[in-house]
Amino acid sequence: FMLKAIIPYFRPMSPTNAIPPVSPYGMFTGNLFQYKTFPSLVAFESSPPNQTNPSPHKCILIGGLSDGLIPTPYTKQLETACHELGWSLVQPMISSSGLGFGNGSLKRDTEELSDLMAYLVHHSFAETFAFVGHSTGCQNSVHFMKYAGKDMMEKVKVIALQAPVSDREGAMAEPHYETNIAHAKKLQAMGQEEEMMPRNAFWAPITAARFLALKDVGGEDDFFSSDFTDEELGLRLRHIGQRGDQINMKTLVAFSGEDEYVPASVDKKFLLERLCSAMKSQTSPDAECHS
Repeated sequence: FMLKAIIPYFRPMSPTNAIPPVSPYGMFTGNLFQYKTFPSLVAFESSPPNQTNPSPHKCILIGGLSDGLIPTPYTKQLETACHELGWSLVQPMISSSGLGFGNGSLKRDTEELSDLMAYLVHHSFAETFAFVGHSTGCQNSVHFMKYAGKDMMEKVKVIALQAPVSDREGAMAEPHYETNIAHAKKLQAMGQEEEMMPRNAFWAPITAARFLALKDVGGEDDFFSSDFTDEELGLRLRHIGQRGDQINMKTLVAFSGEDEYVPASVDKKFLLERLCSAMKSQTSPDAECHS
């Protein structure tokens, strides 16, 4: 079962004077807890009000590059929707939060999300999970559903991919793209892929390995590019439908209608159809996508 939607793109608010706005994306009440000691990682859980114990149903909001707590303008609305359904909202900090993504990987993210879920299972009554991935958080969700341990994967019953955008496709039109890719590949060939790229290669500190994962054709993060063939998209995404069949998991794919990171030449509605089709399993090839 799969859903699709085109939703408005939320642009970050900026102050119009020297006085900062009051928490533009909302204010939250709940529990801040440490789910891993080394490295020290924390998460924030806001449970439905008037509940004695935390909800057994946890929605984990996974932000994009440079995000941390309260990663999206709709975080408060998502919390409200979760509470109305009896779910709690969990906002994690992982090693890749903030600028940590520059020396990380999807593999590390999946391991740490698994650590978070294990903590919630043992200490916060968790039984079932939903993932809401925003931007690069979509890559985290897709990677998790392929490589996470079976015990945690089976507890995920909903995945929402909001703004599943190719980090590589837009970058290919940037100046010096080929030069930067060549430099990263040279470092990789020398066994120095964990060395940092030049300052002008990216807007944040980043290793050659992570740069290639995000920016090279077929890199580890390259799941959603429109220039892939249907077969190539299927190789990257079909396990989502297969997991859905196996564990009764539902999937929502929601594109931001005016997402500035999608090249203007890309037909977003058509790409959305192709992504949904790529996620359908061979055992359920006629599964519907609903707007």
